[in-house]
Amino acid sequence: MKRFFIVGLGMMGSSYAKKLSSLGYQVYGYDQDELTLNKALKLNIIKGASLKEISKADMVILTLYPKDNVRFLKENLNRFNEQQIITDIAGVKMPMLNEIESFLPNSFSYLSHHPMAGSEKSGINGLDETIFKGANFLIISNKHAYQEAETALRNLAKDLEFGAIKVIDRETHDKMIGFTSQLPHMLAVSLVNSDSHEDTKSFSGDSYRDLTRIASINEVLWTELFNENKDFLLKDMEKFQEAFNELYEALKNNDLKTLKANLVRARKKRDLY
Repeated sequence: MKRFFIVGLGMMGSSYAKKLSSLGYQVYGYDQDELTLNKALKLNIIKGASLKEISKADMVILTLYPKDNVRFLKENLNRFNEQQIITDIAGVKMPMLNEIESFLPNSFSYLSHHPMAGSEKSGINGLDETIFKGANFLIISNKHAYQEAETALRNLAKDLEFGAIKVIDRETHDKMIGFTSQLPHMLAVSLVNSDSHEDTKSFSGDSYRDLTRIASINEVLWTELFNENKDFLLKDMEKFQEAFNELYEALKNNDLKTLKANLVRARKKRDLY
């Protein structure tokens, strides 16, 4: 695997590009924003930006929003070939992969993955090739995937310095991401939006800052991700409401026994992670 083409040079795409380029790989890329393309070329994290380079790549990495990944692949399918591996880093898999499988020829090798790393920053100005170190790397099983593709993605994960690598199916992925990623983002947004105090900034400590960091959110991307995964996410939100209401009622009714029991249960459960 010597030649990569990265579609989308936002924070994640440019971070991939910079790390892979620093390792000596030939990296090409594309972004619809000319300023982003020019900056990527100026930073020397890609060698070129022509879509013609797609056909020469050993691996093509789609880093657009899920629906845009589908659209780009469909509109440029003639630029891809059977010898390369196609992958994506989308945060929700089921709707996207189901649609891709409806038109992608069986002879093409497509294997999706999800880097469990990121930042509240967006765009190429937020690139940071160090965010991958030690993070989890999920590979999503797919009928278009061949053994060579999984090996290539495992090697990619190692090159980017990810930690644990896990292979899962798309339904399990979306179900777990709904709880471990999307629900926390919903909670952070809700916490910030519930703030009616005049001087919160002066009283913010680590607890508030840690809980609300991810409320600095890309509203276009996350609206799509939430909506694409709403069946799983809504169930988790309902379970959270039940757990929160139990704390609320215990405190309201001076039921300190129930309140304490909830705190103990949470501590013991969290210590197992």
